[in-house]
Amino acid sequence: MFNKQYRFRGRHALRVDQLTSVFDEVSKAKLFDRNVDIYTNAPLIGFLYGRTAELDNTKNPETDQVYSQNVMGDRVIYSSDELMFNFRLIMLLDAEYESDVHKRIDKAFRTMGTDSADEERFDSYVRGGIDVLYEKLIEGATNPDEYVVKLYDFVEEFQERFNSEITSDDILVLCAK
Repeated sequence: MFNKQYRFRGRHALRVDQLTSVFDEVSKAKLFDRNVDIYTNAPLIGFLYGRTAELDNTKNPETDQVYSQNVMGDRVIYSSDELMFNFRLIMLLDAEYESDVHKRIDKAFRTMGTDSADEERFDSYVRGGIDVLYEKLIEGATNPDEYVVKLYDFVEEFQERFNSEITSDDILVLCAK
């Protein structure tokens, strides 16, 4: 697992392309530099937002080929520790997918990557995360200022949704243990 090329397909490939494209020609600004950056972040976004998505096979009408974007194998291998951490975290926390905590622990640490259903669940969060990132950061933006505002709004929403109850004192208490 996480030792070979990864392929985004269909509408998700198109969305990855847009998420990694330059949105400001003057500064050459991008939201994500590389496809692997999306691959490592999207499953967490998908999980946190409760979004999964089915595999999509949208085709390019000119070539009749399914749209495709790749993460080269060396980039996946280089990021395999982070990807494995994300996989384990999702398997441990996804009580909707597996209600038995002992089975979730097994999926995360003992049988990881041996069950194709677990890999598909992780990939569905990747695709769902891509959908969230696209909707929050790209959809409707037409100029650099709008992209920046959408990014700021997303970061603010994320902060309010997931970090608003965490204080500096809470972090200090955890660090002192």
